[in-house]
Amino acid sequence: MNLSKEKHVVVRIGIAEAEQLKQLLFKRYPFDEWATFGRFGWRNTPNSVILTLASIEAPGPNDLDGAAGHVVINEPYTLRMALSAEKSTLGIGVFHSHPLNCAPHPSVIDDDMDEYYSDYFLGFAPGRPYVSIIISLIREQLVVSGRVFWQGTWHSVSHFAIEHNPCKTYREEPSASRLLIDRVARLAAAFGEEAAARLANSTVAVIGAGGTGSIVIETLARAGVGRLVLVDPDYVSPSNLERLHGSCPEDAERQVAKVEVARRHIRSINPNCSVDAYFGSLPHTDILDAVVQADVAIGCTDQQHSRLSLSDLSIRYLLPSIDCGVMLEGSNGKVTGQIVQLVRFLSSDPCALCRNMVSPNRLAIELMDEDEKLRRQAAAQEALERGEDPDPYWTGPPQLNTVGYLTGVAGSLAAGYTIGWLTGRFDPPFSRIQFNLVSQFLDVQEIDDVNRPNCSCGRARGWADQGIADALISAPPHWPRPMKLAQYD
Repeated sequence: MNLSKEKHVVVRIGIAEAEQLKQLLFKRYPFDEWATFGRFGWRNTPNSVILTLASIEAPGPNDLDGAAGHVVINEPYTLRMALSAEKSTLGIGVFHSHPLNCAPHPSVIDDDMDEYYSDYFLGFAPGRPYVSIIISLIREQLVVSGRVFWQGTWHSVSHFAIEHNPCKTYREEPSASRLLIDRVARLAAAFGEEAAARLANSTVAVIGAGGTGSIVIETLARAGVGRLVLVDPDYVSPSNLERLHGSCPEDAERQVAKVEVARRHIRSINPNCSVDAYFGSLPHTDILDAVVQADVAIGCTDQQHSRLSLSDLSIRYLLPSIDCGVMLEGSNGKVTGQIVQLVRFLSSDPCALCRNMVSPNRLAIELMDEDEKLRRQAAAQEALERGEDPDPYWTGPPQLNTVGYLTGVAGSLAAGYTIGWLTGRFDPPFSRIQFNLVSQFLDVQEIDDVNRPNCSCGRARGWADQGIADALISAPPHWPRPMKLAQYD
């Protein structure tokens, strides 16, 4: 079977589904195989296909032939999946296991099955991908191979992840140059050279390149992350210089884009790090195409639409994310609060709306065009002149005063937890945490958020573009197209 390498194919599954698959596929280990159908959401970008597991359609008692050591799917199971596919917008695929310590290399039987199914399901689900995934346990490590029939061509799966944990694909050995290993020797000594190699082969998207984002970017670049996708719609101003790593006074004088400052700073730290820098905002389609290919996304902005977009990415595209923010509080000339908040967004976590992290009024204002903003501001002024409350018409964004050491703390922690995810060495031990730098023992609080009944985040998990009707947010049509900064020579 000829496989095309024109498309970078990413397959993601949620943590809960991964555990379900392990229990199901390895039930006849160590010698015999087992299988299940699954349904997939997807997004087709200019250079990649992102596939996300939306549901596992587990076999019933007589759906597989238990007398055979290899996978034999009985026709009623196949027909049932095909008929239900006609009523769905999702793609369809097969997961199956190979025996213990047997490489997930497709056999002749596997080739025959995939050739048959790719043609068979095309009649019931035209224009949708057919996905075939083989999973093995080799020396207690999960190893995966896969291929996708998409638009008349077979594509090999180049990257497979259980949400925040990239898995080893068949014949793939993460590697890093000796020069890089030497540069991150302390990190390699702490976590191992294999962890350093994982970072070198990872992509992180950073949404917001200001004070918090700039320390995230610097920390990841110094740690040897191989590729960074940077997103920010603002220019450097004089007030940014106190906390914007890599900036200088000339950047404010010339009003240089923050993502350009970040890219320049990365180049001075780690010239081998690939950087895609975008002057624009999520959830614009062009930026979504770039961000959705990352292994992890980090939110470093106080914008309501960016935070909601990050939450939406984690749900529909199973892209693990960490959102970080800071706030100063004070009274009577004293600082009473220096608050850092870190929020984990995994697909099963409550969304930003369920957590009450988004103000609907502020969000609406952020998404207005300039004419509407002027009309609202004029109406608010007229309300004031009448002695009425102006807030129903216009509420300006709050002034979130902060300082460089505070954004540095938040950004360093977010980058550190991201490194833990990418290397598989540790996870954030919280869903949402706040602490106060000027309270005794930091006054650490973990906030136990829960999903709201009937919130769309409970329906769109893993549905990717096919869950657009339940998307938490979309870019307004008046937004200008983002600009991607030209690559260095």
